[in-house]
Amino acid sequence: MANELFARAERVGYNVNQVNSFMEQARRQYLDATVEIFTVKAVRESRFDLEKHGYSISAVDSAMEKLEDIFAQRELERQLARFGYGQFVADLTELRELLGSRVNRKAKKKFSRRRWPNQGYNCKQVDRLCSQLATHLAGTSQLTAKDVRLSVFKTKRGGYAEHQVDAFIDKIVELIQREGIIGQTSR
Repeated sequence: MANELFARAERVGYNVNQVNSFMEQARRQYLDATVEIFTVKAVRESRFDLEKHGYSISAVDSAMEKLEDIFAQRELERQLARFGYGQFVADLTELRELLGSRVNRKAKKKFSRRRWPNQGYNCKQVDRLCSQLATHLAGTSQLTAKDVRLSVFKTKRGGYAEHQVDAFIDKIVELIQREGIIGQTSR
């Protein structure tokens, strides 16, 4: 137990061997910015099996979010260096327009709905996140990647299709990360 990376869950947690294997490789990438074992997308989409008394889910998820942010910053800095500031800003503008077109749709019509009796994300709750993004895009408030990641939606029959909302959330996080890089370069 001395080499444990995370606290253990009292009941069910993430598979210890899978997490240890992932973190060993991620550590190599973390320590050497020239190494790219995982893309940001691969970190974001990583999943671990559950097991009795595995690693604490919240502790591992928190570490994964930090890794995602660090790897995203490096990835975006490489894009900025490779394609230049103008292209980077053009990509950011395109992403802002894409997200803006989604949030400007009518309430309860922003995403595809699940057919009755299937469940999806609660439309009002998702629309509330969209309103927060709209104010962020307008420059009247600031969202952080953590704010977005902490968004939780109840499920409801006929709600929004989860895969669309999840992909949208990933794009919001990417937008915030891109804005952070622009903010660093304009200092």
